[in-house]
Amino acid sequence: MIDANVRRLRAQNALYERLCEAIASLNDEELASLSALEAVLSRDKKDATALIDASGISPNDRPRLLSKLKKASGYLSGYIATAQGWRQAPALHFRFDDSLENAARLDEIFARIRKEDK
Repeated sequence: MIDANVRRLRAQNALYERLCEAIASLNDEELASLSALEAVLSRDKKDATALIDASGISPNDRPRLLSKLKKASGYLSGYIATAQGWRQAPALHFRFDDSLENAARLDEIFARIRKEDK
């Protein structure tokens, strides 16, 4: 028998793949250009948090984009449920993730430090 955690991780991976497809299929170019980095499924599989890449998106635009994503969540959930063959998709929640920007900044700092050490 497959462990419940393994099933949840498989569902989480499938959710992420379908979420990327669903976002790309949106008619709104601004939303369709967003990149999902990860989808984290709750233990009960009723909720999921989608982490969206914040690179190049100003902090002032984020609340507006989150609002637009929330409005599109019904379509996104329907797309995911249909594509996966699920009766119901988890409720989607969105959050911007700055980790890629932070990593790029750290790489830049380390490069400067290496340059100064020479």
